[in-house]
Amino acid sequence: MSESPTARRRAQGQALRELREAAGKSAKDAADELECSESKIRKIELGDVPTKRAELDALLKFYDASQEDIDEVKTLAKGANQRGWWQAYRGAVPRWFRRYVGLESAAVEIRTFETELIPGLLQTEPYTTAIIDALNPELSGEERDRQVKLRAERQARLLHDGQTRLLAVVSEGAIRRVVGGPETMREQIRFLLEVRRPATLEVQVIPNDAGAHPATGFPFVLLRFPNDVAPTLAYTESLTSAAYHDRQADVDTYTLTFDRLRAAALSPSASAALLEQVVRELESV
Repeated sequence: MSESPTARRRAQGQALRELREAAGKSAKDAADELECSESKIRKIELGDVPTKRAELDALLKFYDASQEDIDEVKTLAKGANQRGWWQAYRGAVPRWFRRYVGLESAAVEIRTFETELIPGLLQTEPYTTAIIDALNPELSGEERDRQVKLRAERQARLLHDGQTRLLAVVSEGAIRRVVGGPETMREQIRFLLEVRRPATLEVQVIPNDAGAHPATGFPFVLLRFPNDVAPTLAYTESLTSAAYHDRQADVDTYTLTFDRLRAAALSPSASAALLEQVVRELESV
């Protein structure tokens, strides 16, 4: 997998944060040095925004970085300001979601939990179209098609590179909710059965009779990045925005919760059997 601009920015930001903390400087100190807001320093350290060369030089000098550290950070900076493939969809999705797509593209492992719907990366195009029509009925056909195309490209990149591991846990309600009609749903469930690969793509279902579980009502995604250049983060979404949780205590909570969800879910093979049962039931509708 080639390292994306997002991964490089995130790694650079992590390195800058470590240098700042080692120098005993606060985010406010760094903001005062650059004559900017603390929010901008936070965004730089999260890899959310590109860093100008003058800003990078000023921070490295302010942190009294060694030549070795300077070389490392500047190596990471190379390519960090390039445009990612997802920028072609700038008008199709909001800025807060474009950032997520960039991070997703940089991840080596994606762990996702869904309560209501099939995870976006595993949706068929007819299923995605039905979801977008329901969520945004005011969209033009062209806008909807661009959103569908973006989701299809995300999926194609995941399935074709074969290097990103996807672990998906879904509630039984998500596979029984008939989205787009029985035919669309049959196609969707069959797709889940076809794309499973034990080493890289695993789907588990939490059955309805499992009762309440550790994340009841709270879907989320965990992204892990290559070579531990930056910490894992958790992503949660609402109708109009998203939150990125990278504090270690938060990441630990989401990680533990995902492990408990997998334990509460059916095994991959038992989940496949349930998916096959749902297909048979839909065939009789």
